[in-house]
Order: sequence, then structure tokens, then C-alpha cells
Amino acid sequence: MQFQQIRGATVKLMYGGCTFLIDPFFAPKDFYPPLEVCHFPDKRWPTADLPLDGEKIVQDVDAVIVTHMHPDHFDEFAAKVLAKNIPLFVQDETDAEMIKAFGFSDVRRLSYDGVRFNDVTLFRVDCLHGHPETTQKYYDATHLRATASGVVFENKDEKTFYLAGDTIWFDNVEKTLKKYHPEIIALNAADAQFTDSGSIIMGLDDMRQVCLAAPEAKVIITHLDAVPHAMIGRHEVKDFVSEHHLEAQVIVPDDGEIVSL
Repeated sequence: MQFQQIRGATVKLMYGGCTFLIDPFFAPKDFYPPLEVCHFPDKRWPTADLPLDGEKIVQDVDAVIVTHMHPDHFDEFAAKVLAKNIPLFVQDETDAEMIKAFGFSDVRRLSYDGVRFNDVTLFRVDCLHGHPETTQKYYDATHLRATASGVVFENKDEKTFYLAGDTIWFDNVEKTLKKYHPEIIALNAADAQFTDSGSIIMGLDDMRQVCLAAPEAKVIITHLDAVPHAMIGRHEVKDFVSEHHLEAQVIVPDDGEIVSL
């Protein structure tokens, strides 16, 4: 497989003879106004440019996966570039209706039991996008759902790949590792937070928990250096990897970089 880091959570994945575009977020740098309810209330976003033109990113894509309908995982700019008849996978019917409103005609639901796309099987897995007692008020205020999903990819000729999605470490991440035994794992690990929400995606300690729970797996760190509520970026992650001697296990790709595994 090949994993191409695009920007933030946006990834291009070549797996099982298919090219998947995951969580397309194509807005130009600084397009969106600051998030006032975070620790950096003056920072516009996305905080980095796309490394490639959107038309080039989508030109050979076979299917799109949107893990949840937050604007840093699917936006109006991606909707304009993508062909409206491309197969597009979402987590549930609520997100399907939102995607259809953009004009997409081939919208498919992920399933806990697995759905097939060509020779690849996709399994939906649950996320915990922050603890509800501290995060729900922020989701309510912004009219966003807290529900997010990860995806496990399986193909007979490939290593099992677990895209953890927007989640913190919790029991279902551990259960997913034990159930599927993924050999490659991608973690959204910028430790994004609202003002007093605590982490809504993984941070350094969560990353280490995954590494300890799956010591034989390669771990790719993504969703870095793109959103204004991120508490850490590549610099902090690389320092942590070095400090804890995780260089043989953890990969931190730059935007645009392709990792072959």
C-alpha cells in the first residue's frame, strides 16, 4: 500500500488495487475565520496550503471516504472538484443525506460487518471524538455532530490497515486492535481541543498507548499542522518519538509525502 499525506486528515490511500481519497478538505490557507472557542482564537485556518492542486489530487481516485461531516474532513471546495458520480462512503444515513445535498449520486454507507469495494473490504469502527461531558456543548453550539468513525481496510494481498479517525484513546480503539490485528495504523494526533474540552483527538499519550498496544504495527501520524485548535504539530510529535525511542515504529509524513508499506 501507499499512504500519501495531503494535509490535515486528508489522505490519499493506494490499497488493494484501488485509490481512496479520505476526508477531502481543500479550502485555501486562511480561508476560514478563527475558532473563538479554542486556545488560539486569532488563528485563521487551514493553517497550511495544500501541497498539490485539488484537480491533481482527485484525478485518479476510485472512491472517497468521509469519516464524518466536520468541515476539516469534507468541505465545499472538495465538493466542487470531485465528480458527482464518484462512489463516496460515509458512516451513516445522516451523513449520507448531507453529502447528497452537495449533489453526489453514489453515496454508500460503511458497515460494522464490512462493505466491499472491488477487492477491498471496509469495516466501520467507532470513535470517541472527545468526552461528551466536556465536548458536547461545543458541538451543540456549532451545530456539528459528535459522531465520527474510523475504518479498517482488508485485502488478501495487503496488510490490514486501521484508520483510527477522529478519536481519543478509549476502549473501542483497544478492542479494534485486538479484533483486527492491523499491521499499519494511522492516527489523527494533533491533540485538538476547544477552550475547556480536553482532547477531542489523540495527543502524545494516546499515541503512545496505541504503540504499546500494537507493538508490531507501523503507526502513521496524521492530521497535523492544519487546524487552529491543534495543540501539537509535527515538531512536538517528532520530539516525542525521539524521546521514547519510537523511530522504528512511528512515521510522521510531511504534507505531500508518500509512504510505501
